[in-house]
Amino acid sequence: MKTKAFHTIVVHKSGMIYIAISIVMGLLAINGGNNFHYLVAAAILSYMLASGVAGRRNIRCAEVSLSFPDEVYARAPFLLGVKVRNKGRVPIFLIDVRVGDSHVFFPVVQPGETLTKPLALQLPSRGVQDVSDIELSSAYPFDFFTRYWPVSFRGHVIVFPEPVAGENRAGVWASSPDEYGAIRDKLDAERDVAGVRPYAEGDPMRVIHWKSTARTGRLKSRMYDDSGETGTRVIDLDALVASGKERGLSAASYEIFLAIRSGIPIGLKDGDAVWLPSGSRSDKLYMLTNLALYE
Repeated sequence: MKTKAFHTIVVHKSGMIYIAISIVMGLLAINGGNNFHYLVAAAILSYMLASGVAGRRNIRCAEVSLSFPDEVYARAPFLLGVKVRNKGRVPIFLIDVRVGDSHVFFPVVQPGETLTKPLALQLPSRGVQDVSDIELSSAYPFDFFTRYWPVSFRGHVIVFPEPVAGENRAGVWASSPDEYGAIRDKLDAERDVAGVRPYAEGDPMRVIHWKSTARTGRLKSRMYDDSGETGTRVIDLDALVASGKERGLSAASYEIFLAIRSGIPIGLKDGDAVWLPSGSRSDKLYMLTNLALYE
C-alpha cells in the first residue's frame, strides 16, 4: 500500500449511484420543464455540495501522531500508540488511520481532544526504521465518498535485534571473578568496599587492600558489597558474532531481554568497549540500542 501524499477522494458504489441519480434528475428537469424536477435536482446537488464541504472540514481538523514503546524487537509484534487530535471547534467523525497493513478507527473525537488507541505492528529488521506509511481517511458524512488527507508525521524508531536463544552460551559469562578477567577489575573499581578481611589463599592481587597491608604488616583483602549481584552476567559480543553477525546479535538481545524481565544485572563487552553489569532498565535498553546499530 502506498500512502496518498495529497488530498484525494475515492468514490464508492453508493456515491456513483447518487451521482447517476443527480444526472438523471438534471436531464429530466431540462428536457421536461417540470418545476418539481428542478427542485429535486437542485436539492440533490446542494446536498452533494454541503456533504463535500462538511467532509473536507471534518478530515482536515484531524492531526495524527504515533507513540512507540521502549522495547521494539525485529519481527516481534508490538503495540503502537495511534493518536488523533481534533484541532477544530466542532467534533470530527469516522476517522480511520492506517499504518502499514493495519488500521484503527475513531468514531468521534471531541473538539480539542486527543484520543489514543493501540495498533499491533511488526517491523522486519533491526536498526533505525522509518514509520512513514501512514494514511488518514474518512467516509464522513454518508459513506458515498472516502477522503484521504496527507499526514505530516514521520516516525523513527530504533528496532532491537530479534531475541533468539543462542545454540551455545560460550559468549555469556557468569559472575565468577576467574571468568571476568579485566572486566572484573573494572567492576571491582565501581563496587563499594564493605570492609577489610585477612588475606585468604587464592585471592587475586586486585582485591588486596595495600594500605591495610602496609599498616598491619599482614596481607589484607577487600570485602565488597555483593548485594544485587546474584545471577550477574556479561555478554562477550565478539564471541557471539563470530559464528554469524545477525545470529550473534539475536543471541545477545535474548540475554538482555531475559535480564530485563527477571531483573538480573547484565553487562556487555564489545571489543575494547565495556558496559559493566547493571540492573538498571535504562542501561539495558542502551545496550540493546548498541546492538540495534551494530555494524
